[in-house]
Amino acid sequence: MQLKGIHFLLTYACNFECDHCFLYCSPRSGGVFTARQIEDVLNEAKKISSLKQVYFEGGEPFLYYPLMLEGIRAAKERDLEVGIVTNSYWATTAEDALLWLKPLKQLGLEFISLSDDFFHYGDVVDTPPKNALKAAQRLGLAGDYICIEQPMIQNVTSV
Repeated sequence: MQLKGIHFLLTYACNFECDHCFLYCSPRSGGVFTARQIEDVLNEAKKISSLKQVYFEGGEPFLYYPLMLEGIRAAKERDLEVGIVTNSYWATTAEDALLWLKPLKQLGLEFISLSDDFFHYGDVVDTPPKNALKAAQRLGLAGDYICIEQPMIQNVTSV
């Protein structure tokens, strides 16, 4: 098995605090990569010939938008495919989402993964991730949802 990609946890900070988050990200969490650290990791990553992809996530990487832009630029400079994972808090409308995504697409972003489930947005129908996906599609950017199923209680009878 060869290593095909790496994921940067750009930060542990997040505007949500989800019970299912195995990284314990929250508004109170600290820690963030620096531009120099991203460059150093990408330089090491390029030494692995099978490595072709890099994802920026967190926490919420859009909380550090300029740093995320720099990371995408640096990854593309090294001919890596780039994706991001986000809860899309910034996509208040599809039009606003275009403003956030257009620079990423121009840098060469290939894929966006959007957290859209009950744990992030409750019963809301028109969620920010839906706005973000509409904008991504308008830009020709591939994207999809990440959904955590709600827990269910099942009655099990013994035989």
